[in-house]
Amino acid sequence: PRATSAAAIMQPGPEAAGAAAPVKPLFGGCWSCRLLSGAGLLLAALWIYQGPRQSMKRGVPPSMAAIAQIT
Repeated sequence: PRATSAAAIMQPGPEAAGAAAPVKPLFGGCWSCRLLSGAGLLLAALWIYQGPRQSMKRGVPPSMAAIAQIT
């Protein structure tokens, strides 16, 4: 039997050197998922924005938290 060094064992063979796996995009590139989650984020931002706006319409002076929510 031939003696092999540790460096020769750790090196990949020729079949693994040239074949790179294609990179798959995060979440698989599903446009319906992106549109649904984006619309959900926009609606959540609108919901948070409207809370202090309604209290200000009633004449309640805005607090620092309400100003932070609007910002």
